[in-house]
Amino acid sequence: MAVVLLSDNNIDDWTMKITGNDSSYSIETTYDEDKVDESFGIGLYDAPVHISNHSLHHSATINENQSLTAYLWVSNQMTSENDFLVFLLSDYEQVPFIFGDERKKEILHSIHLEPFEEDFFRFEIDPLTRGEHDVEIVLVMRPYEHSLEKSFRRSTDFSYLGSKRLSIFVDSEDYPTVTYANSSVISSVPCNPDYPINDGLLITRTPCSTTGWFTEDVTPGERLDYWINAAADEDYPVTFALIPFVDFVQVPLRVDDSVSTIFCSLKAGEKISLPASIIVPEEEGVHELFVLWVPAPYQQMEVSEGISRDIGQWPWSEPSVRIGLNVSGV
Repeated sequence: MAVVLLSDNNIDDWTMKITGNDSSYSIETTYDEDKVDESFGIGLYDAPVHISNHSLHHSATINENQSLTAYLWVSNQMTSENDFLVFLLSDYEQVPFIFGDERKKEILHSIHLEPFEEDFFRFEIDPLTRGEHDVEIVLVMRPYEHSLEKSFRRSTDFSYLGSKRLSIFVDSEDYPTVTYANSSVISSVPCNPDYPINDGLLITRTPCSTTGWFTEDVTPGERLDYWINAAADEDYPVTFALIPFVDFVQVPLRVDDSVSTIFCSLKAGEKISLPASIIVPEEEGVHELFVLWVPAPYQQMEVSEGISRDIGQWPWSEPSVRIGLNVSGV
C-alpha cells in the first residue's frame, strides 16, 4: 500500500491517492505517482461550489455567539462505492454537530458515495468562546469493514482517514497556551534512535516494539493495555496531540484517568513509547481501536488567507493502524 497526499494551492482540498495492493506493507510510506489510480478527497467551503473563491482554506472568522455554517466536499474517486463516517474535533475533543440535510446533531455521521461520485454536505458548528479554536473535520473510509485479515488491517495505516483543519477566530486572534505532557507524568520510556518511525506514530502491545499489531482476541469488559510509540524526524522537532478512539468515538488514554487528549513535544530525533489502556466493549464482535496523531496543535496554519504557513513538520493528521478487537465471551 502506498499513498500520496496532494493539496491544490488554490483550493486546499485534501486528497489521498492509493496505489499498489493490500498485501504489501511498509512502515515508511512510499510514493510513486506513476502507479496512482484511485483517490478520495475532502475540502471545506462556504458554499456548495467547488471553486477556490469559496474555499475556507485553513481559517475562518466569526463573532461570539455565532455558529459557523460550512460545506464539506467529499470525492470518492474510486472504482467501488464507499461508506464514510464523519466526525468533528473542536479543540481536540470530539463533539456532536449538525450535519446533512436532516440536520441531525450527533457525534458520528454516515455518508455513502457511489463510484466516482462527489457531493457537498452542509454542517454547522456551535458558537465558540472568544479566542482561537482548532477545529478539525475528519472523514473515515470503510468504517463498517471489520475484517481481521492482516491485508485489510495493514491497508488502514494512514490511508483510510482524511481531515481538514480550521483555525476559527472568535472576536480575537489570541491562541491558547499549550501545556505539553511531562514524560514522568505520562510514564513514557525512550525508544532506540533507530526505531523505524519518523514524524508519526505506531501502536503496539509492548513498548518500542517493531512487531506489527493488527488484531487481538479479547473478552468483554477486560482491560487491554497497549503502547503508543511516537517519534520526531531526525532533522526537526515536532509537536502533536494524541487522541485514542474505540469504534470511532474518543475514549480516555487510560482506564484510570479521564484525559482523552495529550499534547506532546519531541526534540529532533527523539522517540518515545507511552502506555495506554482501554476497557474492551461488552458487545461481542469486532471493534475498532486506533489513535490519531494531530500535528502542531494551536499553531498558525496560514501566513494570510489562503497562503499556507510552513509549520516545520508533516502537516497532516495521521491515524495509526486500526486494530481489530475480536470480542468473544468464549
